[in-house]
Amino acid sequence: MTSLFSTRLQLIPLPLTSLEQLAMSRTALETVRGLKISNLSLSGNHDFMAEFDVALPQYIIPQVKAHPDHWFWYTHWLVVHRELNLTIGGIGVAGTPDATGQTMIGYFMDQKFEGQQFTTEAVACFLDWIFQHPDVKSVVADTPTQHISSQRVLQKNGFQLVGAVEEGVRWERRRLQPPVQV
Repeated sequence: MTSLFSTRLQLIPLPLTSLEQLAMSRTALETVRGLKISNLSLSGNHDFMAEFDVALPQYIIPQVKAHPDHWFWYTHWLVVHRELNLTIGGIGVAGTPDATGQTMIGYFMDQKFEGQQFTTEAVACFLDWIFQHPDVKSVVADTPTQHISSQRVLQKNGFQLVGAVEEGVRWERRRLQPPVQV
């Protein structure tokens, strides 16, 4: 699996060795990959990075190990600003589509890069890749109720509000159907 590219961003899927390195040190991973050292700072939910640091060894790495042929569906993807050669966020999918064809995405962006459409661009690029897989019928994302900027990102990417969930609200983007030929 290679990187995905948009106008300003590169989305880099991390193989197992890179995930293990990230679990030890983001700085070491960025150094090995030739990236500038990031100092990620998130607005809003200040516990998110702590939750990510727990999820990495307890969920992401074991899932990548358990699914070596489909690891890119379980891994963490770096969101890199191409011009700055700097990690500005992260994105990922919670696994291959389930029996109904649904999967879930999650993402975060360094607060220094918020309000500049980087998150919208990253999500759009990632969705283009996800929907290239014919088994995917829909993609969902959960956001905290008060996280309006994240909800706007989803709306700009064609997601519709589905309803309340334990974490806040759920959004869904269904596969676009081709026009009917008459």
